[in-house]
Amino acid sequence: MLAHLASPIRVACLDEVRSVIRLSGAGLVHFLQGLVTNDVLGLETPGAQPLYTCILNAQGRHLHDLFLHRTLDEVPTVLVDADRQGAADLLRLLKRYRLRQRLDIDDASEQYSVWARYGGHTPTLHDTHSTTPPPAVPGWAPDPRLQDLGLRALLPAGVDGGGKGVAAASWRDHRQWRILQGVAEGDTEIPSGEVVPLEFNIDGLHGISFTKGCYVGQELMARTHFKGVVRKRLMPFVLAPDKGGSTLDALQPEQLPQLGGSAVPAAALAATAAAAGDADVGGAAAGGAGGVQQGATVYLAPQGGKRKSVGTVRVIDGRLGLAVLRLSAVQAASAADQLLVVGEGEATAYLRPWRPNWWPNGWGREEAAGAAA
Repeated sequence: MLAHLASPIRVACLDEVRSVIRLSGAGLVHFLQGLVTNDVLGLETPGAQPLYTCILNAQGRHLHDLFLHRTLDEVPTVLVDADRQGAADLLRLLKRYRLRQRLDIDDASEQYSVWARYGGHTPTLHDTHSTTPPPAVPGWAPDPRLQDLGLRALLPAGVDGGGKGVAAASWRDHRQWRILQGVAEGDTEIPSGEVVPLEFNIDGLHGISFTKGCYVGQELMARTHFKGVVRKRLMPFVLAPDKGGSTLDALQPEQLPQLGGSAVPAAALAATAAAAGDADVGGAAAGGAGGVQQGATVYLAPQGGKRKSVGTVRVIDGRLGLAVLRLSAVQAASAADQLLVVGEGEATAYLRPWRPNWWPNGWGREEAAGAAA
């Protein structure tokens, strides 16, 4: 059920899916500036606000997305909140790029826990926090990606991140909240070494700077950004129980109910609640309702001809999910009231994506603008 989404404030420990790596040394910020996609010069200041960013390979493909938390230590020290599945690879990568720089790099997952708070009215979350982290530990701060994602923190292991007026949630509950906002996270949801980060909206999630100096993989990012056309992007969707109703009737935010400040189609909530009894909520790669799997191809429903591939399912959780979809096809399907489908025959599932209301107005309209020019 989606009762956890209606609660005023929820808190979840994410240690099952997140790890913490500690970086320290006089040249740390310079090291990170040449490695990650965001501008990290602000991390020179002890206690600076956390940043969201990612690391690319030389070809501009996404490797890892990260949260960088600056401690209050005088010697520059950053705690990296990273995906647990890819933590060992990330640790090896950081040590390889360190070369002869005098930096300390170690796994600090046993010393710190990753926590998230979401729901309710975000500014009040600070008031409900009942623990005071030690001076050298970053405390609660707004999630640097979106306001509606709430707060994020690294707390000493064993410290309860709960507080007065909040309810406990699981990392799976938190993931459903992210899906409703249209946000992927981690090396499973954002396949390492395979995808372009712009297709996962990392540019709109404050994870990429287009004004900083050189970093690994920058050329593809800059070329794609200044060309001005991203043809595919990650979108949230709901698996409909049948093909009835409008395919993409949720694309107009003003027609949708609000959940935590973000537009969410009523169909998504109703269908997910209805599916709770027959669709187990598993890991990121677990199957969803109707047997839909991560990596499944999304098609335009055939109109008497061959099916046309328009995207790929990247996250599936019951009837909710995220898919990278060709935006021109989504718009065409919406205009023609045409269905998107996954699977075939008796295993066919009907997919209804929607456009998150935090998206910039220009996303999905770049090709049309270019043609008009």
